[in-house]
Amino acid sequence: MASRHRSVATIGAVVAVVAVASIPLSFTGPEGLRLAVIGPFLLAGPGTALVLFLKPRRIRKGTGFEMLPLAVAIAVSFSLALAILLSTAMLYAGFWHPSAAVSGLAVLTLGLLVAVDRRSRREEPAP
Repeated sequence: MASRHRSVATIGAVVAVVAVASIPLSFTGPEGLRLAVIGPFLLAGPGTALVLFLKPRRIRKGTGFEMLPLAVAIAVSFSLALAILLSTAMLYAGFWHPSAAVSGLAVLTLGLLVAVDRRSRREEPAP
């Protein structure tokens, strides 16, 4: 159980670092670095936070690598769907600011990760 908690915390920490790094890079920075950070974040960041929030064992009773394809599919599909919906809404509203969209998605991702952390701390047994 402790190793599972550590792996979830590690994945959450990596997603949080990429989300935090994507906020300033969405406004300015070298193009190559922007692509290397913001691209993967938009591809999987918000979806990974959602998968961690939903607790994979509730999605399907499985452990380890049995769960990986479903979790990856949910993470990528949710991230891409959210990015498409947000960009469509920005087009219809006449508010085309991709930097603001990336920042908003990063804040949403960080909020989900904070909720995951709070829930995991609440569920830990007291020593």
